[in-house]
Amino acid sequence: MQNAQPPFVELSSSGWYSLGIHPWQVSADTLTDQMNDLKKSAFDKKVLAIGECGLDRVCNTEWSLQLKAFQMQIALSNEVKKPLIIHAVRAHQDVLQWLRKYHHQQPVIFHGVNHKGIETLWQAGQFVSFGKALFLENSPAQKAFCHIPEDSYFLETDDADISIESVYLMAAKLRCQSLEQIKNTIEKNFFSIFTL
Repeated sequence: MQNAQPPFVELSSSGWYSLGIHPWQVSADTLTDQMNDLKKSAFDKKVLAIGECGLDRVCNTEWSLQLKAFQMQIALSNEVKKPLIIHAVRAHQDVLQWLRKYHHQQPVIFHGVNHKGIETLWQAGQFVSFGKALFLENSPAQKAFCHIPEDSYFLETDDADISIESVYLMAAKLRCQSLEQIKNTIEKNFFSIFTL
């Protein structure tokens, strides 16, 4: 699945997309236009999810503006009945709080996780997506991945200089499973939340 940020170009007829306003891209001057653009595209059948969106405590975007953009995308996710893909930096508990506050009812994937307390995300019923952090020896992501329930995770590259194949191979190694088992798990999880 490809991720796109505003302004959204015409979507290719091949492939699937997630569309969202990343916390780094939120601007007071353009938020209304960004949201209008996002709403126009969100109903497209090629758009499977809303995001990346979320909260980031280390970026330059004003916190109150991030909260406003995130709340709008939570509402849109509920409206179009599509999952949210979350970008969260030092704000995972804030994101969970806002999802509860605004009664988010769609599946949620926290992407690119590598922080202590990852377990709280899947214990809260959220999906977690792992990528390049699986290659970091003794990283929080590597430790958590060995214990996460099979029905709670995805794998990704996040445009890193690694192939998705290498991420799958590392996942198989860490979980002491075959590559085929990992592929089957991801496929099952994919079809449990995405509507094609």
